[in-house]
Order: sequence, then structure tokens, then C-alpha cells
Amino acid sequence: MSTHYDSTNTLTVSNREQHPTYHRPSCHVKTVEGTFQLAIALPGVSRDNLNVSLEKGLLTVTANRASGELHPAKDSSSGRAPEGYQLQTRLHPDLNPEAMSAQLENGILALAVPEKESAKKRDIPIN
Repeated sequence: MSTHYDSTNTLTVSNREQHPTYHRPSCHVKTVEGTFQLAIALPGVSRDNLNVSLEKGLLTVTANRASGELHPAKDSSSGRAPEGYQLQTRLHPDLNPEAMSAQLENGILALAVPEKESAKKRDIPIN
């Protein structure tokens, strides 16, 4: 099985029966008051077709379009329309994935991951 990204930012896996073709969704990242926030655009995706997982620090968001949903233009390298979206990113060790929250609203998946308490700045008393 081989995997590659092409110029249209599409992930293609050679074995289509087991691995569909995905677009990498648009993602906006910011840090607000010690919380890492991601806003991921997933138009045409419902909660039932969305999976967010974390394994060994690797955050994976996979979303399939509802059947009957219009697909964007076909991928030029494979000749197929993408079947959904997939985004993977490695979380920094200073973040607390156990406290992660997720919300899907109007086609935007909002993920919030706070810093671990041990990673926050603290003053050290001097004796």
C-alpha cells in the first residue's frame, strides 16, 4: 500500500476498498489563555460521520460526507472524487488530551486542548 499527497492537498491511498481518498480540511490554530484551539472546516459532514481519535499523541480527525452529498472536483492523480476529510496532527507533550473537548457547529469542528498544570508558568519562591 502506498500513500502520497498531490498538489491539490489530497491524501490518496492505493487500496481504495480499505482506504478512501480524503481531502485535508482547512484548519485554523490558535492559543488562548493556555488552551490550544483548532477550528476545522468540514462542510457537509454530520456528527454521525465524524470521528476524532487520539493515539500516542497523534490526533486524527476523519469525516465522511453524507451519501448523496455533492463532491468537489475529482482528484487529478486518481480520477476519483474525495470521499471525505482527514487531518492528523501530533499534540505537544505539554497539552492535556484527557481534558480535550470537541463541538461541531455549522460545519466547523472546534477542538480545545488545555495545557497540563505542570506546563503552566509558576513562580519559584526564593529562600
